[in-house]
Amino acid sequence: MGTSSSIRISERGYAELPAIVDLAATGTGVWVNTGLQLTLPVAGTYHLDVNVRGVLTASDGTNAWIGARLFDVTANAVVPDSEVLVHQIATSVSPATTVVTQGTNRHAPILVPYTVPGSRLVRLQAVKHFSGPNPSVARVQTDVNGRTTMRFERVA
Repeated sequence: MGTSSSIRISERGYAELPAIVDLAATGTGVWVNTGLQLTLPVAGTYHLDVNVRGVLTASDGTNAWIGARLFDVTANAVVPDSEVLVHQIATSVSPATTVVTQGTNRHAPILVPYTVPGSRLVRLQAVKHFSGPNPSVARVQTDVNGRTTMRFERVA
């Protein structure tokens, strides 16, 4: 295991999601490209660090979740081991009560090493899955209440 003095950071980059990604109108299981992406400038091994904020609002009888992954646009492939469950909400109400709507926010990290043979464009993708009624709000966003960000450091 290396120490801080044995790891050499030779390249780094950072970006924030430029706009809300609304997943409410997408079907279940449809991956959506977000505007969050970075270019890994040269061949090497990178530490990719992503923080994803998901927002869900759902009514009675909905089980919905948002997932995210990194996609290597240059190689047209999912970055291995980058899939993450960002947020899940499951609602139920007893027959004696009225309709319940529940909305919540969550964050999830993606932390993966990634070795590439040359420059690569890496993009964040998001997906919504649901059973029961479609959630009324399903999105990935960034603002002062929580950021969706991506960064890299080349370590070899």
